[in-house]
Amino acid sequence: MLAVPSAHPLASRDRVRVADLEGENLLLLEDGHCLRDQALEVCSRVHLAEEQDYRATSLETLRQMVASGHGITLLPELASASPVGTARGLRIKAFGKPAPSRSIGAVWRKSTTRGKAIEAVIATVRAAMKEEASR
Repeated sequence: MLAVPSAHPLASRDRVRVADLEGENLLLLEDGHCLRDQALEVCSRVHLAEEQDYRATSLETLRQMVASGHGITLLPELASASPVGTARGLRIKAFGKPAPSRSIGAVWRKSTTRGKAIEAVIATVRAAMKEEASR
C-alpha cells in the first residue's frame, strides 16, 4: 500500500501505479529492515529520491513522517489497515494490478513443541491470502 500526506496529489486517486511514484520523495526504514529492501525493489523501476536526512526505526514513525508531509512510503497492507493506518493527515492508497507484493514464509525447528500453534497461524494466513486473492 502507498501512504501519502492527505494534501498530496496522489491522495485523491482510487488506485496508484508504481510509475506514479516517479520523482517522489520516498521515506524508508533504516538499513537492516527487510521492508526497506523490499520497498527499494518495488521502486527500482522508477526514479525516486530517498530522503537521506530521515530514516525511520518503525512503521509507526514512517506513518507519522508521511502524515507530517515529509514524503511518501510503502506499507504492508496489514500495517495500513484501520485504526493504525488512518492517522490524521495520512491517506492510504492501493496499487492497481499488478500490485507490488512480497512473499512471506514460516520456518521452525522440527523439535518444537508448538507445532500445532504454528500450523494454526499458517492456516490463518493462508485463509486470509485466499480471501484477498478472491477480491
